[in-house]
Amino acid sequence: MSNILRNLRRNKPLLFGIYAAIGCLIAAIILGEPFLALTRIAPTTTGKAVVLLIDTSGSMGEIVSGDVTPTGRTQTVDGKQYRIVTGGTSKIDVVIESLLKLVNTTQLGGNDRLSIVKFDSYASQIIGLTNPTEKDKLQTAIQKLRNISGSTNMADGIRKSYDQLRYSNLTPNILLFTDGQPDSAEEALKAAQDIRNNNVNLIAVGTGDADIHYLAQLTGDRSLVFYADSGDIDQAFREAEAIIGKELVESAPTGYLSLEYSMLRIGGWTAFLALGICLSLIIGQNQYMHRPLLTPKKGIISTLGSLSAGMIAGGVSQFLFFSLPEITILQTASRIIAWVILGTLLGGGTHFFVPNLKLRNALIGGTLGGAMGAIAFLITAIALGDISGRLSGAVILGFCIGLMIAWIEQKQLSQEPYLLVRWTPTEKTTYLLGATPITIGSSVDAQIPLNASEGFTPITAKFYKQGENILMEFHPEYAERKNMKKPLQQLQPGDTRKLGNITLEIMSTPMEN
Repeated sequence: MSNILRNLRRNKPLLFGIYAAIGCLIAAIILGEPFLALTRIAPTTTGKAVVLLIDTSGSMGEIVSGDVTPTGRTQTVDGKQYRIVTGGTSKIDVVIESLLKLVNTTQLGGNDRLSIVKFDSYASQIIGLTNPTEKDKLQTAIQKLRNISGSTNMADGIRKSYDQLRYSNLTPNILLFTDGQPDSAEEALKAAQDIRNNNVNLIAVGTGDADIHYLAQLTGDRSLVFYADSGDIDQAFREAEAIIGKELVESAPTGYLSLEYSMLRIGGWTAFLALGICLSLIIGQNQYMHRPLLTPKKGIISTLGSLSAGMIAGGVSQFLFFSLPEITILQTASRIIAWVILGTLLGGGTHFFVPNLKLRNALIGGTLGGAMGAIAFLITAIALGDISGRLSGAVILGFCIGLMIAWIEQKQLSQEPYLLVRWTPTEKTTYLLGATPITIGSSVDAQIPLNASEGFTPITAKFYKQGENILMEFHPEYAERKNMKKPLQQLQPGDTRKLGNITLEIMSTPMEN
């Protein structure tokens, strides 16, 4: 184990990445997941109103399976010529069969309501909002969809569906089925935008000549669009019915969450991850510097700071998630913003415990790490599911933030003189030089520890830059003990000093490997 730690000290970015990954994972398991579970609100019994909006234009009579007998006649529908036949199964037959199965096995309950609207050249209501337990009524209404003709006035169908929902106090949903293009794409888009602005969820199932990209514009979200071949319409309806509300970091159904509660909940979860990353980075930095891993003072300060950073990042992102339109790319962006903000704030925090790390560099490193971690987090969350995805994403997020913060520090080291400390012939660490003194002594607060038993005072000396000058200044107490006549010394690259068992050397760029 000691060999592993010694090797890690030689690669600070990797050291920081591993420490932050472990810290983030531990915080997620011990604090984050229990917090989400405790604050989860169970789904309520508030009902849903669902309108099945079905395309019954002439093209729905197209035969898709079975044996047919040609009549020798043709008919033109929507500019497309069809042969008139007898026998076989048409698209509307498949839709009717699928809808009959849907109402028989629906997950909708007694608090919900179901309505059916058809549209061709005009839209009309087949049955108003009905208790889904009244299956006979709904089945009779579904059979009336066999009357097909005319064009595809989708805009009228959307408006007629909204008429069913506008005065209901139930959660409004429209499940649209179509096999082609609307008479007026622009008018249908406007109608869809109007209902979405009134908080109606629009989900679409397309088949045949339906344009998936256009349907995605209608719903405002590609994930709310399902395409099915004629044999898969039943499955597509079931997937559409299964669409449920979503939240920033979990996909399991929850009850209604107000914006304020959701911001506090997700902010709290993010705060715990920030705490794990921050404490682990401090421990990693101190382990790298041969210091006590964590003092009570730094523990308290870093805990308060990291929790605040996490609350800000999670809260802002959840606010954006609630506020942005339900467009996948925008909501994905809101999730990435959470981790970018978190990385930026944590990066800025390292400026206070990594001596002389420029604030701008710390912010850049944290931002890059947050962005990289965000992308990886989303991928793993999608691939592995709810809890496993979050935990795996937390590991990658922590690793990326830690890695990039230390990497940006190494970049700064490669651009200016720095202090090299040789602990043994094979082990060394580096320190940025600047206005903030690098202290050396037997105190727990000293950046470079010495043994008091060897006669070293709590603060023996300090290294710092004054303008372009590199200075080493011995503490008056130590200087008096050693009868030093010149406690303040100006150093140049290549100068070395030996104190106890360690050797200190001023290095010029490029950084020594």
